[in-house]
Amino acid sequence: MKSSEKKNLYRRFLEKELNAAELDEFFLLVENGEFDADYLDIMPVVEVAVPKTKIRPLFRALIKLAVAASLLFVSAIGYLAYRRTENLKQQSLFTTVSVPVGSIKIITLTDHSIVTLNSGSVFKYPASFASNNRKVFLIKGKGFFEIAKDKTRPFTVYSAKLSTTALGTSFTVENYKAYQLEKVRLYTGKVEIGSKEKDFSPLRLTPGQQYTRVGDVGTKRVFDADGEINPYAEDGSLEFDNTSLTEALARVASYYDIKLQFNKEELKGFAISGKFRNEPVKDVIHTLLFTHHLKFKKIPEGYVIMN
Repeated sequence: MKSSEKKNLYRRFLEKELNAAELDEFFLLVENGEFDADYLDIMPVVEVAVPKTKIRPLFRALIKLAVAASLLFVSAIGYLAYRRTENLKQQSLFTTVSVPVGSIKIITLTDHSIVTLNSGSVFKYPASFASNNRKVFLIKGKGFFEIAKDKTRPFTVYSAKLSTTALGTSFTVENYKAYQLEKVRLYTGKVEIGSKEKDFSPLRLTPGQQYTRVGDVGTKRVFDADGEINPYAEDGSLEFDNTSLTEALARVASYYDIKLQFNKEELKGFAISGKFRNEPVKDVIHTLLFTHHLKFKKIPEGYVIMN
């Protein structure tokens, strides 16, 4: 930058005329040592009471430089404090996304991680991540997470009781809090699962493994018996592969954003397979229950499942 341009930039800085972009440019120049004695000629006059002794030109220049440096330092501190405050504000501002029934929602976060949310899901994320971590919240439903690598900032998905932490990974998290059911399934990379429960010991998953927590009971197992982990892509469908009927009904309730009442003990041992997408909820429930000769009835907020 030319000397005249620097002088003008500094003058406008003193007169508080710079916009946000120009402030960034100014302090970047200061940090890089771009400002030298060239701009001191426009320094404001500072009256200082001193003894009547002759001040040599060199000392006069040094005093002028010291005053300028002090002003810059104080201004820089104030500016950096302002930037830190703004950054904290961004981290405290959250966006909550609710996915309409029968659709999916794809979100690209500020770190370039991609989240694909299934029908009926509710997801919360900050306007900006902190410098040492990345935290998001799956309030309910199912999300597929493709995490951008960042070794200095682990990425954590908080659900009802569990927390799933990764660096650069792809995995799904399911949270059906109303039915005390959570599931984490890992496709690539590694994740570590923690919990709000005091007696919970953190555990790690490797590709092809999943962790399911129903109530207070957690189970870790392999979900792909063939040993070949197929890439995952959320297409907005409901797919069950020998899935417990309890889990299937919890997913249906979330997908269609309704309430299903059933007795978990009565449904133990029942499993279901099948795939549905945007079909009427009554037809889906009928298909799931038909195999096991179960019945259901309509109530204002949803359905009751009967043995």
